[in-house]
Amino acid sequence: MQGDIVTAIVFALAAAVLGGPEALRLLQDVAGKNPAADVAIIVGAICAVTSAVLGAMLLVRFIRVAGDAPDRATERFARVTLTVAFAAIFLVAGCLLAAPAADKFASSA
Repeated sequence: MQGDIVTAIVFALAAAVLGGPEALRLLQDVAGKNPAADVAIIVGAICAVTSAVLGAMLLVRFIRVAGDAPDRATERFARVTLTVAFAAIFLVAGCLLAAPAADKFASSA
């Protein structure tokens, strides 16, 4: 399970940093036009911030028990952190994949 904790830490700390600001800029372009986009902006911001905070907290817990086997609470915390990180990653990836299509349609109009 120690490998899963390290994976959760890396994903959580990198989820919002790598493409988060660009994804939020893309979502802001459609803000106010579509209620689903407005909800995605809020969920994206919450997931990005929560992912970074949970990743930092999990890193501290991991360093405190360095060398020891993690307890069940840390394993559950790692699963929750990984779930939030995946939500942020999928939101960022979806926005960045949709960006070229949106630019293509905007320039042809």
